[in-house]
Amino acid sequence: MIWIMRFNTPTAILITVAMIYVKTFFLSSIIMVCTVQLLKNCHSLLKTADRLHVKVPWGYVRGIQVGPKDAPPVLMVHGWLDNCYSFVPLLTMLPKNRRYIALDLPGHGHSSHKPTTAYTHTIDFILDLEHVRRGLQLEHFTLIGHSLGGMLSGIYTATYPDKVDKFVAVDGLLPFHQPNDQVIQNLRKAVDMVVDDTFNHKKFSDLDVLSEKITRTIFYKGMETEVAQFMLQRSIQMLPDGYQFTYDKRLRYPALIRMTKDVLFPIISSWQTPILYLIASEGFKQFHHPSYEAGIEYLRKHSDVIQLELPGPHHLHMSNPQGVSHAVINFLDLNNDDKDKSPTHSPPFEFKGL
Repeated sequence: MIWIMRFNTPTAILITVAMIYVKTFFLSSIIMVCTVQLLKNCHSLLKTADRLHVKVPWGYVRGIQVGPKDAPPVLMVHGWLDNCYSFVPLLTMLPKNRRYIALDLPGHGHSSHKPTTAYTHTIDFILDLEHVRRGLQLEHFTLIGHSLGGMLSGIYTATYPDKVDKFVAVDGLLPFHQPNDQVIQNLRKAVDMVVDDTFNHKKFSDLDVLSEKITRTIFYKGMETEVAQFMLQRSIQMLPDGYQFTYDKRLRYPALIRMTKDVLFPIISSWQTPILYLIASEGFKQFHHPSYEAGIEYLRKHSDVIQLELPGPHHLHMSNPQGVSHAVINFLDLNNDDKDKSPTHSPPFEFKGL
């Protein structure tokens, strides 16, 4: 930049602006090329993926399945209002020597909604995961969960430690908990919202408009619009006058009863399964939610959870699948092709690093 100073001020400014423009253009071009290739790989993977249908008391839990059916299973649980397609970018970069099972949680994607007389509590998803495990006859498996899926998987791991071999949480591990003195206040607020039932799905005239609007929200901020659109195709329906989301609108209402630290902290302390927590540099930590920060502090002091920060937004596994896949492969030792290794006799856990 020193040579720019040889020019007069207006010329120097023009040169500097031009250099910034060129740099931005090339970076944007590189990102666009990478995104196009990623989406091409995603569509190719879907052509070979098996469609999953697990019978449950209220209908079906659906999803996709990739890899040999006799390989060690890896159960993948998506985040709030997402669907199983959120894991497809990551699946394109993982070794195909595992049986990857990506679910649509009830009320999401193509899975059945709960009965109209039921209310969808967050903790109920633990029941749903156990229904799926028994339906698929999985005795031992690995869990990968994103956001809400990471929180649910953490509770499930504490509840069924004999079923989960290892667990990877992607930018979401600890449920937000509430102070004891706010339980009744939050309960009344939640009850009023559920009974009033004022939320309705909006209609969008164009799919691009819908995708662009979503990527401006805090949960999807930083995600490429085309990548978001790829996932959203499983959560929308086409109407004569536009597009509309299909997820169960009851998911938008808060839980009637939320955890307190007296419930959450014993869950953290009980974890015996090896856990890797991948933290997005521009993700959950930016929320600075008091209960989230308190939980993370307790996590550092009372567990052996490995925490690793990677560059990217909240949907880290979609925006930075290379970094996430590298961490997952090393932590889960996915390059090991020994299908006959018994989980109950596995060697002592040792993280090999990145």
